[in-house]
Amino acid sequence: MRISLPPYVVVGYLLVFIVSCQPKVLPVSTEAKPEMKSLSSLFSELEARKSAIQDVKAFVRTKISGENLNQSFRQTLLVKGDEAMRVDTYSLFRQVLGVLIYEGEKTLMYDPRKNRVISGEAVWESMHRVLGTYIDFRDYISVFSGGIPHLSHLQMKVAKWNSDQTVLQIETINQKTGERVEIGIDAYTLLPKSLLLMRGTREIYRVYWDDYKKVDELDFAHKVVIEIKSKNQSIIMSFSDVMINQGISLDAFELALGLMN
Repeated sequence: MRISLPPYVVVGYLLVFIVSCQPKVLPVSTEAKPEMKSLSSLFSELEARKSAIQDVKAFVRTKISGENLNQSFRQTLLVKGDEAMRVDTYSLFRQVLGVLIYEGEKTLMYDPRKNRVISGEAVWESMHRVLGTYIDFRDYISVFSGGIPHLSHLQMKVAKWNSDQTVLQIETINQKTGERVEIGIDAYTLLPKSLLLMRGTREIYRVYWDDYKKVDELDFAHKVVIEIKSKNQSIIMSFSDVMINQGISLDAFELALGLMN
């Protein structure tokens, strides 16, 4: 039996078929591109962030890799501004390998094997034995709380976009040392993303901040990567159980006087 359809029904089916065959048009993003802020405004943002995080307490998993070096550690970390830092390092079996303290421009290390505290040049040898490398915390202490090292000495020269306008790259000069420091910050959040330190034409180190999460309403980078060009080494630190602005006492950065050698 042949069924005849009214003309308007046939036309309706044709329209549905034609529309369904049309290529899909993706919606155009209406998100506004960020505006380029003045250098003074950008500097103020970095200063405000640094002053907002006064101290940090966290558990850290640290991986240190380089030529003939590949080690992982569990650590507890205490940082109080640019004043003091304490790192307790444990083996994977929770044995204490060493306690490293930087406070008042002085670095000490507790050696549990000899039950004594080491100071002076011997610290670097002991640190190298435990970690496989040594770190001068005078350069890096701000990095672990998401701040820019020696920020008060930096003079901003110019800011420019990266290729897709998601990162602001700020070129600065350390007025005290003459070193060139390039800071990358997120164009939307103004959070630090990277840092490059150059001494003349020689790269000294790079820092990357990633995995930002809220801690007490403040954004805190739960992953910090330090790449040391001269040693061909990288240090990857993953943070957990982060607490900030707990009012850590300077007593936490002292060791028993009886252990001092």
